[in-house]
Amino acid sequence: MFSVPFLTSLTNHLGTTAIDDASDSLSCLISAFLFIIASILTSAKTYVGSAMECWVPQTYSGEWGEFAENYCFLKDTYWYPVKEEMIEIPDYHKERHRLSYYQWSSMYMAMAGIAFMIPKFLWKMAQSYTDMSLIYFCDTANTIRTETAEKRREKVKEMATFMHAKLTSVHAPSCFTTIPMYIVYGIIKVLYLVIACVQFCALGYFLGQKKDLFWGWTLFWNLMNGVTWETTGLFPRLTFCDFTVREMAGNNREETIQCVIGINEFNEKIFLFLWFWLVFLLFSTLVAHIFNAVQFSKSYFINSLLHSTRKNDKSINKALFQQFEREYLTKDGKLILSFVKSQSDLVAQEVAVEMFQDFLKTKPSRLRIHDVTKKDLENGVDNLKDNIAVSV
Repeated sequence: MFSVPFLTSLTNHLGTTAIDDASDSLSCLISAFLFIIASILTSAKTYVGSAMECWVPQTYSGEWGEFAENYCFLKDTYWYPVKEEMIEIPDYHKERHRLSYYQWSSMYMAMAGIAFMIPKFLWKMAQSYTDMSLIYFCDTANTIRTETAEKRREKVKEMATFMHAKLTSVHAPSCFTTIPMYIVYGIIKVLYLVIACVQFCALGYFLGQKKDLFWGWTLFWNLMNGVTWETTGLFPRLTFCDFTVREMAGNNREETIQCVIGINEFNEKIFLFLWFWLVFLLFSTLVAHIFNAVQFSKSYFINSLLHSTRKNDKSINKALFQQFEREYLTKDGKLILSFVKSQSDLVAQEVAVEMFQDFLKTKPSRLRIHDVTKKDLENGVDNLKDNIAVSV
């Protein structure tokens, strides 16, 4: 199969793993891949083909014509409406409609693609500084999910024991051991969203659309209604370039030539697609992060995993589950169980039950737990005022 060595190496190093959800894959893999592929396509047209061709006076020799094209490609050009008479172009118009992106579009997209990989790189680096092997739990859950109950029981017990040992052990000294894993994970999630926002704004600034960050929708609407670049000035094909010709006699003269930027035919479609992709990425990442944050902050996740335990023993209520979640499992353990659940609901439930049974063995014969009213059950919270003693 066809493959690009550079992209293959990046995919192998920073590709998605079992601890990455769909929103992570959209950012660190698919978005990076799209931007880098777009960079390769535009660079091939810019530096291999003919990105710009200029019309020069007949008095110019072949070398002067080549010099003018190279100079205008490196120097910024500007757009002027085709239907307007060109007598004297004011400086403010040149500055407002200056084009300074077509030379750097491939480099910009390559850097943007690499930027999407930063959170993934930091997340892997954070895991390397701690002995909390998240991949172990995910791989083990994925391996044993199709095994029989008897074969699975031993591995589940091993996972539960290992998880509890890691949650209570003192890690090797490093800057990450003082920060809980769930906080590091939350920071990485926020970083994914921040990078998506920065990329969306940076794209408009790069294309000179500082005052209209929704230029993509404007361009799309114009294309649907037949309004072309000749009227709007977005990704113009015909531009103008000013330069000074210095003569030996000291008589310098100003020259203005007209140039065709063929690369803008590709840039228009590529950047329009990337704008819509960033809008989709922003929306999907925000929704996914809000959903994950709500699920993680509530007790519903642990209650659902321990539902069978509560069903079999009526003396156990949600207050005991919350005590188990707060004192024994901790938020890091809850995070690990969420990763295990992404591989197998059954294995996550069995590991949670195994850890809960071990939690009960470490408690006194009688526990002080909260009385739960019907209203509290509906709201998902416990009454903290009234306590009763329940035998376990």
